[in-house]
Amino acid sequence: METADAVVIGAGINGASTAYHLVKRGLNKVVLIEKHLLAAGGTGRSAAIVRQHYSNEELVRLARRSVDIFTNFADAVGGDCGFVACGWAFLVPETASKGFSANMAMLQQLGVKTWEISKTELLGFESRLKLDDVCRIAYEPGSGYADPHQTTYAYVQRFRQMGGRLQDLTSLEAVVLEKSKVVGVQTSRGPIATRVVVNAAGPWADRIAHLAGVSIPIKVTREEEIVLEARDAGGPPRLVFSDMAQAIYYRPDGATRTLVGRGFPKEYETVDPNRFKESADEAFIEETLSRLRRRLPAFQAALAVTAYAGLYDVTPDWHPILGKTDGVEGFYQCNGFSGHGFKLGPAIGEAMAEEILEGRCRMIDLEKFSLSRFDRGNLFRATYGGNRA
Repeated sequence: METADAVVIGAGINGASTAYHLVKRGLNKVVLIEKHLLAAGGTGRSAAIVRQHYSNEELVRLARRSVDIFTNFADAVGGDCGFVACGWAFLVPETASKGFSANMAMLQQLGVKTWEISKTELLGFESRLKLDDVCRIAYEPGSGYADPHQTTYAYVQRFRQMGGRLQDLTSLEAVVLEKSKVVGVQTSRGPIATRVVVNAAGPWADRIAHLAGVSIPIKVTREEEIVLEARDAGGPPRLVFSDMAQAIYYRPDGATRTLVGRGFPKEYETVDPNRFKESADEAFIEETLSRLRRRLPAFQAALAVTAYAGLYDVTPDWHPILGKTDGVEGFYQCNGFSGHGFKLGPAIGEAMAEEILEGRCRMIDLEKFSLSRFDRGNLFRATYGGNRA
């Protein structure tokens, strides 16, 4: 029987980053199992926005560390993650002004390079904006966006070069327990003896947990995005924008295209990750483009060239489930990212490796993200509501 020091389930950004860091920190035999191909779940259709504006200290620390890694990816990991540090702006309506002030103070105290800018200053970056409904603006010059496929590929390639083994097109069929301890897994390619299993299966994480007799409160939601050809509108926006006032986000997608999606508040559609509509709805396209064109009237000339749907793995408090699983020794959770998994992925791998190999994560208090928080009622609270964590 094959043996492994650890088995990681799911080759999206968080599984890939965790597997890489386990090998980097000295584990000799790590197997990364993926039922399809790299980044085939939520990661591959992520908007891949990289920013640090969160409303609790733990996520800020993870996001700040991830920006450091994205910025220095070639040296920190190796390869090319496609990171573009074009800057990020957060457009806030008057109703969120009080929470915005508290958040900005916390971010700056934690060392995030961010500050408030005026409408005039923002128009200096992007003159096409119409800002009538915007009250305040946060700016992060070092944030931007990356390529989710390139990033995941880079992690997996370095993982393999250092001795890790990828098994793609491989399904997990069972988590084998003895006296509530992990002793192995059964895959579609055969058994693997191991005492560590990491559930980084994203939209399928609840099904993987079920194989170990564990219930996790994840709902899978269908998330739509549009890509526009923007050369006739003067090109893509100059920055990445999280636009709370219009409840949309938009960013450059290469030299001439623009990616746009809807943010909170909105209706969320719960789906089966194995059977969902992968193309975007007409009503979504029309409404989202209308919101974008209110903000950027020049985009009346932009042409939508594709629109699709991906998946979020959403927890009740829109924060991830990380770390040990009470009652099942050796079974670790790394899921429930609720739309934030890509931007946090580089730091998440470091945090999970610390937790697994040292029994404690030093970067953040991982216990706050434990599965047991839901039973204890210790849920996270977000300043802006919904997935604006």
